[in-house]
Amino acid sequence: MAFLALVIIGVLIIIASVSSSLLSLYFEIRYWRDRRTTRLVNNRVYPWVTVIMPVRGLDQNLRGNIASVLDQDYAGRRNYIFVLDNEKDPAYNVINELIRNSSIDASILINKGGCSKGEALAFALGHANGDVIVFVDSDALVHRHWLRNLVASLINGSGAATTYRFYIPLRGLSLGTLLRGSFNMIGITAMQNPMARFTWGGSTAVWKWILSKWGVRDYLPYYLSDDYVITHFVHREGLNIDFVPESLVLTLEDIGIREALSWAVRQLWYVRVYGFRGFLLYAMSYTLYATTLPIAVALSIISNWFIVVGLLPFIIGVGKDFVRISSIRSLDQFYSINITRRYAVLLALVSILNVYFSWLVIIRTILTRSINWRGRVFTVFDANRLMMTKPLR
Repeated sequence: MAFLALVIIGVLIIIASVSSSLLSLYFEIRYWRDRRTTRLVNNRVYPWVTVIMPVRGLDQNLRGNIASVLDQDYAGRRNYIFVLDNEKDPAYNVINELIRNSSIDASILINKGGCSKGEALAFALGHANGDVIVFVDSDALVHRHWLRNLVASLINGSGAATTYRFYIPLRGLSLGTLLRGSFNMIGITAMQNPMARFTWGGSTAVWKWILSKWGVRDYLPYYLSDDYVITHFVHREGLNIDFVPESLVLTLEDIGIREALSWAVRQLWYVRVYGFRGFLLYAMSYTLYATTLPIAVALSIISNWFIVVGLLPFIIGVGKDFVRISSIRSLDQFYSINITRRYAVLLALVSILNVYFSWLVIIRTILTRSINWRGRVFTVFDANRLMMTKPLR
């Protein structure tokens, strides 16, 4: 009797896993099929934009990243603010040289004593005069219409326009790069769902009046996740957050497996601290997928067909990721050139390994009490203490 009960539970888990995978594939196909593109046209007003980039250290493709952010096809007024902790940061000379060699209105601010990204953003906001504020990370490589696409979404009624990143190798392909790229896909999944969408700080445009009205600058230093703060106040204003896949940023970096694991734990750590329900949903989802194959293997003593059925969620997952990557490649020549077909196939295939990589990341995140962000260590206690000092209203 107990054996029969275990078999029934195992079968139900496999059915749930296969059903979930099929639904995920269906929603992926439907998203790209129904996606609407919004662009600025010549008879619209182009608002003044201030682009803010916090920088600490040398990203692997820093020069190319900053050059791409400066080189934008945008008819309106724009200026740039780069925020560093001090002039001795090796990125200072790189940025200064690029600014000198361009005709762009750009400045470097030194936030002495700054500790977190939130402090850097708050400091920069005190010097920002644009009607639209755009936050972008220093590891983001963008195309010439990146800024225009984000602003177009605001003009058409959203409170904030956000996008996400896509990881590709800089010099050579490695398993670490593939695993990080596959793990990173969960962020794109969240962006496709209006209920789960957030203002990703690596590339987000938001109306300045929203930031001013709610005093966002005063809150940012107390939160390790600027995404969480800005998302909260855009929702408080009752406005939508629009996802703009046409402005996805590329991050060109090479990374090993150990570094990929540390990076993934840090990303999920933020979710655990600032969005615990989302973390639980993510953990349950990947636990379901990770246990499906072992259960199918155990049930193969009854019938070998269980192994075939147990493999279905992984095969469907590969198909879903390939649909997604192919759709991204078709968005612009920028993506089709940088995301090669070979990389697209390999990244889709590595989604099988990513199920167990993600499960390991979940376990490590539960056990992790502190994270290291570019040389600065933050603990769960630090995050909670800061939030209680300045709770969101």
